[in-house]
Amino acid sequence: MPKIGIPACAMFTMPWVNALQVAADIGYEAFEVNCTPFVGDLDEIKPHDIEKARGIAEKTGLEICVHSPFYELNIAASSRGIRNESVKYIKKSVDLCADLGGNVLILHSGHYSYRVRKEDTDKNIFMQLQWDYNIDSIKQINNYATTKGVTICLENVGVDPQHIDQTFEDLLEIRNLVGDSLKFTLDLGHARLTEGVQKGINTLGDNIRHIHFTDNFGKKDDHLPIGEGNFDYSGFIDYVRSFPYIVTLEVVYIGNDSGPSVRSLEYFNGL
Repeated sequence: MPKIGIPACAMFTMPWVNALQVAADIGYEAFEVNCTPFVGDLDEIKPHDIEKARGIAEKTGLEICVHSPFYELNIAASSRGIRNESVKYIKKSVDLCADLGGNVLILHSGHYSYRVRKEDTDKNIFMQLQWDYNIDSIKQINNYATTKGVTICLENVGVDPQHIDQTFEDLLEIRNLVGDSLKFTLDLGHARLTEGVQKGINTLGDNIRHIHFTDNFGKKDDHLPIGEGNFDYSGFIDYVRSFPYIVTLEVVYIGNDSGPSVRSLEYFNGL
């Protein structure tokens, strides 16, 4: 059975430590700290925040995972300085995950610096360089995380045409180059909008260590409360039910109302 979690961005304007307590009060079993501006800005998190969060987690049994930062960063940047600073900042989120007692960090690959077409990937020297930079950066992050007892879970983000990995096969190739300790986050909303959930399950297989369970209308990545889009979950709900790791109900709500989180959990439990 999975542990069902909610991300901090489900109560976007609420301090994330407060949202952690609300998640426990609602009945969630896990919580995803989003290292994004205005939610879990790494430069604003203080030791007393970590101490309070650990106390809540220990008291309630809530399991914590962390989503690494990606806004305004690019681990595949053509600029070495930007690339290095991006890696450095993501390593900071690895430290946060370890300090919070978590063992899963969700990671995005980098993105191409210029407008690209997928069919050009194999013949464009600049795209190939950025692919290589992305691999090197993930190796650095993954190796560092291993020393901290944290598992890096690379997320499928093929909904963005600028993103380095566009397919599930791309994710497998990255893992083959980085190492077996790299695992995956399967984002069901992203999968629906690209190659399909079942293909993601079949392709990534036992290396899936975390799931983003979300809702949309099949046109864009809406991050709706579960049950408020038109996503038909029936084909893979048995897989999710038997999944032995964290399943984050990835809602994004710009406010501090816990209502979307409550509705998501109620609908999910009804499945």
